[in-house]
Amino acid sequence: MVERAFDEYAAARRDTVGIAAPLTQAQLDFCPRYGRWSIGEVLHHLMLAEDLYRGEIGRLIDLARAGQRPYIRRSFSEVNVAPFFVPDAVLPMFDVPFSLLNRFIPQSVRDFAIEYPFVPIRNPSVSTPRAGRAAAELRGELVLSLEQTRVLLVSNADLAFERMVSEHPLMGPANVPQILAFLARHERRHHSQIERVKTDGRFPR
Repeated sequence: MVERAFDEYAAARRDTVGIAAPLTQAQLDFCPRYGRWSIGEVLHHLMLAEDLYRGEIGRLIDLARAGQRPYIRRSFSEVNVAPFFVPDAVLPMFDVPFSLLNRFIPQSVRDFAIEYPFVPIRNPSVSTPRAGRAAAELRGELVLSLEQTRVLLVSNADLAFERMVSEHPLMGPANVPQILAFLARHERRHHSQIERVKTDGRFPR
């Protein structure tokens, strides 16, 4: 199950690498307007998101290796991903309401919301990208980051990843295969964002 989920994620990352490959530094740095990300920032964000969740999987693995229950419950205070209409200052008040709401939302609905942004979601602060990163570095790190995730999974293949669960008020509970599936959908969501930047009339040619 985890192998299939990783393969799906790896396929999305290969598409990302293919999208980034022909782009110049000027194209990667182009920002369509204030408050929007450049393609380079989108790519950096994808790696920061992967790093965040790879760290979460690593913590679950550590719990399992220590003979403890591999279950982590995160709050909005720890990972402040949230709908745009909810200010950071009041996010902690929504931990319980969102957690309860998630019990009644089918996984298929949550999956759709991840890939197709009909509800605008603000990224967590830890995955806010940096502008102006060198093209060669971005391309190399896209490949390296995925390899680090693969090595983590392969080197712990004796563990039951399906029983390792991380829960967040917005996203609900997710085991490791579901985390990987989330990352694949998240990556494809940003492919659409990249295409919108490329169709801007001022995009460098």
